Amino acid sequence: MRGGSVNRVATGEQAPRPAREPGTITDAPPLLPKLTDESGRVVELKTAPADQRFPFGNQTRHCYIRYLEYHWCIKATGGESAECEKFARYYRSLCPTDWIIEWNRQRELGIFPGPI
Repeated sequence: MRGGSVNRVATGEQAPRPAREPGTITDAPPLLPKLTDESGRVVELKTAPADQRFPFGNQTRHCYIRYLEYHWCIKATGGESAECEKFARYYRSLCPTDWIIEWNRQRELGIFPGPI
C-alpha cells in the first residue's frame, strides 16, 4: 500500500485492498497447423544435426546441400527410404518454405540450378 493509503486505512476512511490472487495460467496458445509433405503425410520438424561442413551461422548452403542430398537419395534408391526421409527432415527444418516451394517448381519445369 502507498503511504497515503495507510493513513486513510488507519483513520477508517478506506478499507484495505484484499490480497491479490496469484496469477492464473492462461490457456496454451493455439498450435501451429500441421505441416504436410508433397504426399499429404504429416511432417514432424526437428533441427538438423550439426555438420562440420557448415561450421558458421549462415545455414543457406547447408539448407541447399540437404535439399540436393534428399533428391540424390530418391534418385539413387528409386523411391522413398528411411535414409532419404532423414535428409527430407533436415532440409525441411533448415530451409525457408518459400525456397522449397520455388525449388520444387523449378525441378518440375526442368530449370533447377543444381546437380540433381
